[in-house]
Amino acid sequence: MAKMNPKDVRALVIGAGNFGATAAVELAAAGCEVVIIDMNPERLEEVRDRVTQAVVGDGTDRDLLEKFARGVDLAVVSLGDRMDASLLAAHILKEMGVPKIVAKAVSRDHGEILRVLGVREVVFPEREAAKRMVFSLVNPNALDLLEVTDQFNVAEIAVPERFYRRSVRDLNLQAKYGFYVLGVRNALEDKLIAPLSPNYVFRPDDIMVVVGDLSGLERLKD
Repeated sequence: MAKMNPKDVRALVIGAGNFGATAAVELAAAGCEVVIIDMNPERLEEVRDRVTQAVVGDGTDRDLLEKFARGVDLAVVSLGDRMDASLLAAHILKEMGVPKIVAKAVSRDHGEILRVLGVREVVFPEREAAKRMVFSLVNPNALDLLEVTDQFNVAEIAVPERFYRRSVRDLNLQAKYGFYVLGVRNALEDKLIAPLSPNYVFRPDDIMVVVGDLSGLERLKD
């Protein structure tokens, strides 16, 4: 799907659990037209006033999807542990020609089957949250993690005290630790500096935005 103004995007969210409800509310807050479907009216009540339309119904009902999925630019499928329902909804959406489908998976097999069906964007919220938690626990300077592949990650790292008042060139981080510093965000100023000059001198409130193989972060504790 080509990049569009959010105000021009029509989105359908199937499932109003934590992930689906959050996706619907955030899409609506960004300016998208959002319809959310769930069989549980109590779940829908929590988001009804924050989306375009909340529909009580079965997200695997082809007739219902014919009514609400035709012409949408984006569909999010989040049906909890109902793997069969998730696969059926994704299959119907693909058949209908929805250009962009994002589906939540609950297991590796679930994710692989979704990809076989043609869903290119499969997310594992629980697995990703667990990885971020462990990453932060074993790397005390780490603030956040975005896993792109098993070997390629983007992370925010609080600058260690021994880096204070030293330059990027002087520290030679890529050679010593195996990651590249894309930029720096200062916690007090909340301003991102990127790209980063080799002459940039780190300050106590700096947060590094780094990319690459982050296994070298262990050595930051030395």
